[in-house]
Amino acid sequence: MTALAIACGGRSTPSPVAPSPAPVAPPPAPPATAFEGTWDGTASDSQGATTVAWSLTRSGATVSGTVTTQAINPEDGSCNSCHRNKRGSVTGTIAGSTLTLTMFFAAGVDGDPTPACSATVTGSATMLTERTINGQYSGADTCEGPFTSGSFVMARHP
Repeated sequence: MTALAIACGGRSTPSPVAPSPAPVAPPPAPPATAFEGTWDGTASDSQGATTVAWSLTRSGATVSGTVTTQAINPEDGSCNSCHRNKRGSVTGTIAGSTLTLTMFFAAGVDGDPTPACSATVTGSATMLTERTINGQYSGADTCEGPFTSGSFVMARHP
């Protein structure tokens, strides 16, 4: 055996082994209260500006609640201002620090100045801090038509 080992070089060379890739850590889980609570802010899109208020609850990765919008100047008398004064629902899902959402404003809601019109908004919001989010959206009002290039900034109430 010794002669065979010497004849073959006497030592074995280990085969190269590729290093194992570093484990990829999952994104940090959002706090249990992520996106939950009362939020107020402003939004602006191709049809103008509005104030926005959410009251959201969370169950796992699902968010639901109510939304109220109001024209920045509800007394300006424009048709667009009327269409900004709405109450509706918010639903969405959370993935990391992002909320993908849909807001729906049904026609015929009591107190709506434009009861024949409904609106649907889809978009996403990113949690910047536990008290601040910003996002983008688009959608359409059945009377006013589409609105594009929407953005919003919201702050959570304590």
